[in-house]
Amino acid sequence: MQKNIFLHFSRELVDQPIMSTLIRKYDVEVNILQATITPNEEGTMFVQLRGNEEKLEHALGYLVANGVDVMVKPRRIHFHEDLCTSCGACVAHCLPGALYVEEDTRKVLYDEDLCIACELCIPACPFRAVEMAKTSVGGEV
Repeated sequence: MQKNIFLHFSRELVDQPIMSTLIRKYDVEVNILQATITPNEEGTMFVQLRGNEEKLEHALGYLVANGVDVMVKPRRIHFHEDLCTSCGACVAHCLPGALYVEEDTRKVLYDEDLCIACELCIPACPFRAVEMAKTSVGGEV
């Protein structure tokens, strides 16, 4: 099982070994897709957690119990297929491969299930075919 999550670390938490403890204690894979963490300031991370369902639930409980704000797929990208010219500029910036070029048609396609809403595709698109959706998906854990 895999979960895409957004983590927010308060100033008091950024110097704690929370992620290494999570990996060791709960035996989950952590793939850091985007992170901004500065000592003595807040930090945020987009991560993919992989493991069996029970371990993932315990791992998320550990994060919440230690004061980390956890949101499962908190935001969503909206892909405007009608505005897309399939230039592929966004594809090069899409780390999880949610935006990709279909081999037969050479059209850019979007797989929402793979999207982590990191927003790297938005400034890459010269035709504004990619934007943040107006409503969020998921919720706080």
